Amino acid sequence: MAKAPPKEHTDQFLHGLTFFSGLPEGDMSAFYDASAVKDYSKGKHLFRQSDKADRVFVILQGWVKLYRGTAEGEEAIVALFTRGDVFGEAAIFDNSDYPFSAEAAEDTRVIEIPATALKDRAKTNPDITSRIMSSMSREMHKLQMENEHKVLMNAPQRVGCLLLQLSSGMVGNGGTLSFPYDKSLAAQRLGMKPETFSRALAQLKPIGVTIKGPEITIDSFSRLIGYCCGYCTAQHGECWGSRDRDACAEKTCGIRNTSKEK
Repeated sequence: MAKAPPKEHTDQFLHGLTFFSGLPEGDMSAFYDASAVKDYSKGKHLFRQSDKADRVFVILQGWVKLYRGTAEGEEAIVALFTRGDVFGEAAIFDNSDYPFSAEAAEDTRVIEIPATALKDRAKTNPDITSRIMSSMSREMHKLQMENEHKVLMNAPQRVGCLLLQLSSGMVGNGGTLSFPYDKSLAAQRLGMKPETFSRALAQLKPIGVTIKGPEITIDSFSRLIGYCCGYCTAQHGECWGSRDRDACAEKTCGIRNTSKEK
């Protein structure tokens, strides 16, 4: 992984995120001074389920999977996070443990902020606690929407929704992206077997989606949106599956444009 950015760049990065944007400089300086940038190689754990929650994480680069394990060694993926995402917010609550494990899905760089820094600033600025609660609420709503998709969408539509999410930072009417993590991990996240995921990808070819190794080409974002979004109940501002494209704005589907947030 490339050399870590200067710490002032880390400070600028935090200022640009929704979670931190608009906080007083005293709070930001405290987070900046207490934070550390750390690298985790693919497969390395940031923490494990039931570990003491002592840090909040912000991803600078890479992907992290959050999962819960069973006694039989099976995994249930809770979320996949990437650049600009914040997780581990439970650390702000006294005597709390992480309710899931976090593992680097690819080589990953994160900013780690000690829970003590958040707790200390929250004593004088309740807005920090409010932001953490809002962040956790958004993630819970996201999980609810994904569970809905499993009921209302078929496998190709759910895979198409994932592709729209992964392409959310792209410009133009269509484009090519490299799948950023193992496709087997994506299949697990969507509640599918790897072979089902592969078949679903192939079934998107008539919609203008072609696959060549890790590269996926989407001929028309609008066409893929039309194929997927009509089967989702999300209202404006609730959808994490794509970005603010004119074709989707005409529907009830709201968009999360990660290129604007991060």
